[in-house]
Amino acid sequence: MIRPLLIAALLASAPATASEMPNPMLTAAQASRDVALMRRALETIHPGLYRYVAKAQVDAAFARLEQQARQPISTLALHREIARFIASIHCDHSKPELPDAIEAWRQTNGSHLPLRFKLIEGRMIVLSGALPRGAEITAINGRPVPQILGAVAPLVAYDGDTDAAVTVKIADDSDLGGSDLEEYWPGLFGVPSQWDLQWKLPGDTATQTRQLAPISFDDWAKLEAPEGKYRNEYYNGISWRMAGKVARLKIDTFVNYRNPVAATPFMGGFFKAMKQAGTEHLILDLRNNGGGSNDATTALARHLLTAPFTLTRSIRAKTIRFGDLPNYIETWGDRDAQFNTPESAWRRTGDGLFERIPTGTDEADDDDTSIEHRPVQEPFTGRLTVLTGPQNGSGATMAIAWLKDLRGATLVGEDTSGSAEGPTAGNIFNLLLPESRIRVRVPQFRSFTNIKAFTPRRGVATDVLVVPTLADFEAGRDRAVEVARSLGQPGTPLTPATVLAEALAGNWAGTLDYRDYGNDQRTSLPTLMTANGLAIAWTFDDGPGKTVRAAERWSFTPDGTSLTITGGKSSETMAIAELRRSPSGALTLVADGTGVENGQKVMVRTILTRDGQQLRLTRMSRTAGQPFIMRHSYQLRPAA
Repeated sequence: MIRPLLIAALLASAPATASEMPNPMLTAAQASRDVALMRRALETIHPGLYRYVAKAQVDAAFARLEQQARQPISTLALHREIARFIASIHCDHSKPELPDAIEAWRQTNGSHLPLRFKLIEGRMIVLSGALPRGAEITAINGRPVPQILGAVAPLVAYDGDTDAAVTVKIADDSDLGGSDLEEYWPGLFGVPSQWDLQWKLPGDTATQTRQLAPISFDDWAKLEAPEGKYRNEYYNGISWRMAGKVARLKIDTFVNYRNPVAATPFMGGFFKAMKQAGTEHLILDLRNNGGGSNDATTALARHLLTAPFTLTRSIRAKTIRFGDLPNYIETWGDRDAQFNTPESAWRRTGDGLFERIPTGTDEADDDDTSIEHRPVQEPFTGRLTVLTGPQNGSGATMAIAWLKDLRGATLVGEDTSGSAEGPTAGNIFNLLLPESRIRVRVPQFRSFTNIKAFTPRRGVATDVLVVPTLADFEAGRDRAVEVARSLGQPGTPLTPATVLAEALAGNWAGTLDYRDYGNDQRTSLPTLMTANGLAIAWTFDDGPGKTVRAAERWSFTPDGTSLTITGGKSSETMAIAELRRSPSGALTLVADGTGVENGQKVMVRTILTRDGQQLRLTRMSRTAGQPFIMRHSYQLRPAA
């Protein structure tokens, strides 16, 4: 988290204009001292250091970082390598922060892209800013986007195996200075003096170029953000609307510590209005919520649970005595209470940690989830649907786990990030490395949620999968909301073979856009397609006098759960993850499987959308820890 008062002080004393981002060189001795201190702090304090990765692997990662520090290294390069190490332990509450001098420089000097983007169907799609909305960026400063994403992804922190979080954090991360791409770009590729962007509109055969000046973080934060502000707060991050007996309550953050409000009565205003309107079905939209304060999640539980509840069954620490480490640690609250806690307040557990002894019931302390709380006098008892996604982490995921387990909520959207079992979080220490001035966030506690079951290393699985598509984005359509509203209503089940044969039937013309396996360069070819049932024939214009033809056949298992695509000598079978038609008639098919690319096993996803007269068929692939990247995409319309 950027510290506003410290940044303001640095800005006040800095020159009016700065030509270069500060990036002091560190001697090997300086870098090694910082790394040694960080290792000692993590091994002493971090209760989840070996939670997801074996000690031998963590030790090997430490050794690689220590080797990097045995030679002179720039501050940005050390920050990059610390990020790489910390990301490897898979704890989303552990990450490095740039030194204050660099953060202050970025506040008012250009280092950010003059646009906001989102990764959709494996493409970098512009949301707002200096390029047209919906444009796809294919290369930045001469580097193809897949190579950029491949370099940034290993630096992105996430919990356990919830690597879908990488896709959202690369584009928007309220924990860091904008997006992870812009946070780590200077350390990976150097401070940008300009942005040379190669871009195209989906379906176009030709790319365009645009040279743009970097903008400051302050200006970046002012760019339009269709899916919510960069850094929301609880008091202004809630919106709601009514439609008949259905209410949609959208809570974009539980952060209630910068400008705190009394969470239970504040939340009560929304529920009072719903009660007066006779709401029978509440759609709780938490998709943009990364977490925040326990008092906000407890307040939500008070209004949705009908019996007394204890949300957390155990809170544990690795140590309660810290030696000289507090000399290097910045933290909020009472330092004496944090670093000199009485031993009588803790007990040893079988896993070698210290468990905080619960204090009992305290209705006034909503911030403590380990004590029993009571619901409000008239909680909402109607039908509850929760919209979820990979941006959910920490407190949001815990809230979703509680509502699923204790309230029987139906979850719609995508699987969450975070940990359903409970995060390694609680109080976060900021360890200041004295030589580089890099800060490293070190969580003090590991929490265990009070739920019946969870999937180890994962967040919370959605009940009804709804995958965001480029067709949805272009149409301004929120299919997750549409699906949530339609659940329980009568409808005719879709038969995959019949529905796809109808969607594909006829003659089509458009483009094939594909990525070269070797160098990640993009090529677009004029394309014709003819479909007879589920038999498809392709004709590609590959330049003067060079016409290429191909054919494939789609087939489904009798129960409609699997799709096989056979073309030439190859055959690929995928599970049907989603097959759905929107109220507007738009069709979406999502199929997931595995494959081999360049001799490497990959996860593959095929998305087919038919929206009016536009047909799009996209194949994506990824390895663990990486976002999906488009391999090829057809964009077609009925041939004249």
